[in-house]
Amino acid sequence: MHTLKNQFIVLPNGEDIVDIYIGNLGKTSDINLFRETQGKFDCEQKFIGDKADIGESTITTPYKKPRKKEISESQKKENQQLSSRRIGVEQIIMESKNISSR
Repeated sequence: MHTLKNQFIVLPNGEDIVDIYIGNLGKTSDINLFRETQGKFDCEQKFIGDKADIGESTITTPYKKPRKKEISESQKKENQQLSSRRIGVEQIIMESKNISSR
C-alpha cells in the first residue's frame, strides 16, 4: 500500500495532456487502471502503450521477447518506431516527476 499509481493520457508526440489519473493506492496493474478510466473516451479510440499495457485491444504495445527466443528484425523495427512515437509522453512524465519533487 505504499505505491501510488499514476496514468497519463497524452496526445501523440506529447503535444498536450488529455487526462491524468494520480494517486490510486495499492497494487493496481497499469492495464487495470486503464480499463477503469477507459470509459472517459470513445470506445473506438486507439492508444499507444508500453509492455505494461499488453492485453487490451485498443492499445498498441511493443512486441515482447518470448522466453528463450528472440523477436524478429521487423518486430524490432516496429518497436523502435513505436518508441519514437512515445518519447514525448515519457518526457512529459519525467518532467512532471521533476516538478513534483521540487
